[in-house]
Amino acid sequence: MKKRSTKSIVLHYFFVSLGFVFITSCTNQLENVEDVTQLESNNFIVSKRVLRANEISVTANGDDGNKPINTLDGDLNTRWSSKGITGKYITYDLGETRKVDEIKIAWYKGDQRVSYFQVAIGNSTSSFQTVLNRKTNGSSGASNDLEKYELPDTEGRYVRIRGFGNSSNDWNSITEVQIITTDQTGPPNSVVVIPAKIEAENYSNQQGTQVENSADSGGGKNVGYIDTGDFLEYEINVPETKDYNFEFRVASLNKTVRFDVLSNGNYLTSISKESTFGWQNWITTKKTIRLNQGTQTIRLLATDGGWNINWLQIKEASSNPGNGDTPAAILGGLVNWKLNGYSGTFNLGASNNGLSYVDKTPNLSSFSNPNWFYTDGTWTFFKAYTGNPTSSGSGNPRSELRELTTNGSDNIYWDGTTGKEHRMIWKVRVDHLPQSGKVCFGQIHDRTDSLDDVIRVQCQGDPYQSSGDVKLRINGYVTEVLEGGGKTVGTITLGQELYYELTYQNSIVKLYELNANGVRVKTIYTSKAVPAKENYFKAGCYLQSVKGKKATGTNDFGLVGIKELKVFH
Repeated sequence: MKKRSTKSIVLHYFFVSLGFVFITSCTNQLENVEDVTQLESNNFIVSKRVLRANEISVTANGDDGNKPINTLDGDLNTRWSSKGITGKYITYDLGETRKVDEIKIAWYKGDQRVSYFQVAIGNSTSSFQTVLNRKTNGSSGASNDLEKYELPDTEGRYVRIRGFGNSSNDWNSITEVQIITTDQTGPPNSVVVIPAKIEAENYSNQQGTQVENSADSGGGKNVGYIDTGDFLEYEINVPETKDYNFEFRVASLNKTVRFDVLSNGNYLTSISKESTFGWQNWITTKKTIRLNQGTQTIRLLATDGGWNINWLQIKEASSNPGNGDTPAAILGGLVNWKLNGYSGTFNLGASNNGLSYVDKTPNLSSFSNPNWFYTDGTWTFFKAYTGNPTSSGSGNPRSELRELTTNGSDNIYWDGTTGKEHRMIWKVRVDHLPQSGKVCFGQIHDRTDSLDDVIRVQCQGDPYQSSGDVKLRINGYVTEVLEGGGKTVGTITLGQELYYELTYQNSIVKLYELNANGVRVKTIYTSKAVPAKENYFKAGCYLQSVKGKKATGTNDFGLVGIKELKVFH
């Protein structure tokens, strides 16, 4: 989107697509196009948009079985055809009087022959005025795609295309038509300083949507008619770089509400909310999103259609959303995580160091233990000694978080082979290494034994090392199976704060380094294709290469600190 003029008076044109989104590599389907310009004028906005197919009805005074409705289906393989060099026409009823600005027509065999035609507009079918005369020079004869024809701005309810045959024969054949109208609305929206509630219809720019009356509490308007690829944009000013709580008021008849949230074109997160079973059955869905300081354009980009939105609200996020200064509170409450840890009284040197392995530590929001899960008020620490017990599927001890569903009710499994990006970001530090010199502090894990650890992000140094540089390593299926062994991808310093993002999309796993504002600044690792379909994230302290071994002393442990941990799906 182009930035608005700093002057207070702007004429802002924006182009809205027909409501169909098509794959651009297919030559027989229309491409979704955005056309944006800016001009200065008096205090108003002119919206220039293609009418949707469901806003138009179409008739013709003849056809050969190729019906007139085919010109509104978005498919260049279908057409309306009628034979005759005089008196043949197709008529579009716009439902109400509109100001028509231009028309686009795709001609059957348009790259092989010139089609001769006129365009007329009228308020009734008996009062047409010819606004474009191509009876002599016709179409370009060079394209099967939509050809644009500028018209003098003319008000009318009906648009008629009269056919006069083509340069090869007497047939009039049209594959697709788009009618573009202009509407004058109110002044441009100003930048909104957050925290604030923003009505959905108060966008600064949009594509493909319509405003309608809302039955939600408070009445007013909502935005609907949303298709895949449509978007809404809002200009906001963020006073401080930090997390903000977003609320979105949405409804849908039978589709899951799906859209991405972007800032200045950069992906922030995805929203997915189940159907509310009614266009006006409203529900509020929430998401915590990190925003950078400054003025920016927030875009809600529909990744699937069939839903409405009434408003969005951006609030200050609580600094301690958990239960006081507990380890869980430091990490936002950990509602969607469980802790793989221990129970019992720690006794170094005893069998299993006196502990029992616990797959899901109870009362995690208030739980703390100085031997494996605790906080200094800034960091949450995960500690595991060599010789501690572990799960039946691994001989290596861990104090580690495992991702759950959003409400924490069950284990989560997501598919990494689709186009949806799954992300974990975490601020982490590794403080101490066990006798093996190896600690894993982030994972993508698969449910199946064949894939198991899809990726382990870990470090490798000397036994019992607690300062200095160590190797940053990528292990797991992505390297050990696909590349023949673990892979060193750099170095880190023990005790150093690291800001990483781990992603899985289209079968490719990536590890990024983030800057202080959470922006990707370096791609550390990119995998080959991995076919894992039942995945979950893990983070914490997971010892490596100590299976079956006992602690050699009080310094034989791994220690990892985390102070930010988020996942996005």
